[in-house]
Amino acid sequence: MSDLKSATEKMSSLGASVNSNVDELLNEARPVLSRMTHRVKDELHDLSESGKDAMSDVKHKLEKEARHVRVTTEHFIQHEPMTSVLIAAGTGAAAALAVSWLMRSRQR
Repeated sequence: MSDLKSATEKMSSLGASVNSNVDELLNEARPVLSRMTHRVKDELHDLSESGKDAMSDVKHKLEKEARHVRVTTEHFIQHEPMTSVLIAAGTGAAAALAVSWLMRSRQR
């Protein structure tokens, strides 16, 4: 019976020792984990900012390109009105033909 009590005491002592070691390791690891968390947070913030900057650059480039296309188109229409009308008519006819073809293919 005393062997059983002795084994129980040893197990209890071992469990307390393991628990103490785990608590000690966790206390030592907390500052490291905290620093790692802050680094990751800072990196994510930097990545987010660079993404916003890249998106802003692309937006400005697209706006500039759209403005250029608009000016070029207006210039072409002003200097070549008859050609512009023919291109518009051809585009409209092609669109109407495509819609007509799609409508017929869906009815079948």
